[in-house]
Amino acid sequence: MINRLLLKKSIAESRLLLLACATAIYAFCWTRVWIVSQFTMIQFQTVLEQFRDYERFSPVPFEQLFTYTGRVALTFDEPIVVGAVSLWAIARGSDCISGEIGRGTMEMLLAQPVSRLQVLWSQTFVTLGGVAILAMASWLGTYSGIMTNSVEEPVVRSWTIPWLQIEIPNWLAEKEVRRIPLSQEVDPGHLVPAAVNLFALGVFLAGLTTMFSSMDRYRWRTIGVIAMIYVTQMITKIVGLASDQLAWLSRLTFFTAYEPERFVSIAMNDPESTWSFLIRDASGVFTDFGPMGYNSLLIGMGLAAYVAASLIFQHRDLPAPL
Repeated sequence: MINRLLLKKSIAESRLLLLACATAIYAFCWTRVWIVSQFTMIQFQTVLEQFRDYERFSPVPFEQLFTYTGRVALTFDEPIVVGAVSLWAIARGSDCISGEIGRGTMEMLLAQPVSRLQVLWSQTFVTLGGVAILAMASWLGTYSGIMTNSVEEPVVRSWTIPWLQIEIPNWLAEKEVRRIPLSQEVDPGHLVPAAVNLFALGVFLAGLTTMFSSMDRYRWRTIGVIAMIYVTQMITKIVGLASDQLAWLSRLTFFTAYEPERFVSIAMNDPESTWSFLIRDASGVFTDFGPMGYNSLLIGMGLAAYVAASLIFQHRDLPAPL
């Protein structure tokens, strides 16, 4: 189904965009971890406590953010990281069919001994491979930041009561701090679920964009429709989080399945559920989807959109090039 020459063509057309997005994600993730290392936990906690009223907008309790792992996990929800993956997925998905038609190159491609499915899935293979590379770049950026930065930790002097061997903090002693490697505070393995969740989001956006691309002849219109859906879904989630009466709206957006901080929290506090499909309480009652449940939902919807795109593209009439 994948033609080698079509594959080379797709790689040649997309390599610069992929390189730019991967470099931006890697550099930003490293920088984001470096910024985390510049603020002590007490300083960050003091600032965050001022925003307790907005805790409902956070996917995890603020107590989780009072850990270095929780603060580093926020990297995967930053607009630059999500935006770079979205840019790649939407740019490549929109170019798959409507882009080729709009440029007038689709007829040239199909005049060769290739099928429509080969044209579509050759582009798809490169697009999904790029999503995987970007997700890996996000994890490698945070991993490099964790391994190359250090944080300040206060040193508490204490008195030891003779015979009882009880230590009492000496709050009168001069305050001291020491720097320790950030890797002693953050396990990079806990961030893998966040990178996988980012990959799943990219697969969904690429599939959805390709499906709309298969219906249209103008790439700009495909991008416009996806942008409208993207913004509408984002607003829907914000409204659902802001209002208890409208909380049900958050279940109608695909952004609900993208919660990297919560999945990192699960990896930290409940390692057995890190790759679970369902979350159950102590009595065994289902409470929510697990990390792999949400990831499977995003990837499944993305692949279903690709199947729909294949069917639409196979049976549609191609407009004559202008």
